[in-house]
Amino acid sequence: MYMYYPNNSPWSFLVQRLVDEAVQDGADFNECCRTLEHIPDKDFEAWYREWMRSGEKIEALAQEAAQKSRFVTAGDAYIRAFTYYRAAQFWLGYEDPRKNSAFARALDCFGKANSLGTPSYARVEIPFAGTTLPGYFCPAQGGRRGRGPVVLYVGGADTFAENLLFMGVSRITKRGISCMTMTGPGQGEVVRVKKLYTRPDYEKPIGAALDYLAKRKDVNPRKMAVMGVSMGGYYAARGASLDDRVAACLLFGACYSVLDDLYDYFPHIRSSLQWIVGAKSPDEAREKFSSFTLKGVIDKMECPLLINHGAEDFIVSPAAAHKTYAEARCPKELRIWQANEGGSVHCMGDNRAQAYAFMFDWLADRLS
Repeated sequence: MYMYYPNNSPWSFLVQRLVDEAVQDGADFNECCRTLEHIPDKDFEAWYREWMRSGEKIEALAQEAAQKSRFVTAGDAYIRAFTYYRAAQFWLGYEDPRKNSAFARALDCFGKANSLGTPSYARVEIPFAGTTLPGYFCPAQGGRRGRGPVVLYVGGADTFAENLLFMGVSRITKRGISCMTMTGPGQGEVVRVKKLYTRPDYEKPIGAALDYLAKRKDVNPRKMAVMGVSMGGYYAARGASLDDRVAACLLFGACYSVLDDLYDYFPHIRSSLQWIVGAKSPDEAREKFSSFTLKGVIDKMECPLLINHGAEDFIVSPAAAHKTYAEARCPKELRIWQANEGGSVHCMGDNRAQAYAFMFDWLADRLS
């Protein structure tokens, strides 16, 4: 993995993720570089300050363009501002009021971008537990008519519907498959605003999303796949194991046991995980996450399963992929990405182009 910060894997991985989003129109590479030049390693205040400064600068450009009716320019800039505000709040603790403030500014910019012109995605509201879960439906490219295949894309501990749009969605829709991203319990605005914390029985929010998709006139209910990234590897596997409507399951990084493979394996994320599960102490968090496991669940999956994982993943243990594969009884494939080919880090962060191609070609074959 390329290490922008040579002695700091978590920060370097986040830089890589920003670069990946940049090549998918979620940011700009050179704007990212100019921001990073002013952020010393492990200087958390500088990280927040400089990304906020970049967000404000690009948001101002968006506002100026909108005032001149240059709506394409404005929309593009609002999307970049969304990404930079989101980056700014990333390392802040959940008790810090600046975190929700920056997140709200990010969502405001995204909403403004979405209101300009004709985006390639449409916001949807998925009925669930007396409220709704936000998502974005992205139709297959190529002018397909009638009911077609779709993949439900679920994020992990720190991803949500909006930023998933810049994590491979266009690579899916180019293959004639529609995609819907969703923000579920424990994620994004659902946990920050609606106070719905993450839950072990994630087949329920996934089932609600599948209910919504099955009713759409442009979706074939017999060709609905589920895909999860990072901790979403647990969510997606759980949903696909316990809902027989799922035609294929793609794990963009496995997560067999959230407690063993993530909480204990990557201490840096413990405070975030404690917050998204609604725990008041580390002990309570450990108790809650003990039920987030695929043991006795993954063997119920019947649809085809593809598991991808980096051999040197320092965020979610590679053991998660092997445990998931060993206990699955469905048609299954395991792809462990190695350092000599690229893709050995978390969710193939250092070889996304090849990983997207491999995963989404597999998906297209299963949904054809």
